[in-house]
Amino acid sequence: MSTRIRLFAALAAIATFAVIRAALAESPPPDLVEMERQVSLELAHVRDSGPTDPVQRKQLFDASQYEQKSEAAIKSGDYKSAQDELFQARELLRHLREHEHPD
Repeated sequence: MSTRIRLFAALAAIATFAVIRAALAESPPPDLVEMERQVSLELAHVRDSGPTDPVQRKQLFDASQYEQKSEAAIKSGDYKSAQDELFQARELLRHLREHEHPD
């Protein structure tokens, strides 16, 4: 019986290690997490300024959609798509900020 218990304990330890290793391997890259945080902050700032122009409101909506898609992609482990979505959101937000404070 003790051999069975040892075998079971060894298998459980291996399985636990595999799960922990997989979880660590699946965590998003730190630079992607930081980019997502920055885009969220930029989105909140632009949203607070409340663009009234219909074109700008549409761009804000689109940026918000890109940001939401990036979050879903991060959760699914598709970091490349998440990065692409965040770049799209960032570009729209940059354009909105330029129109917010024209030179």
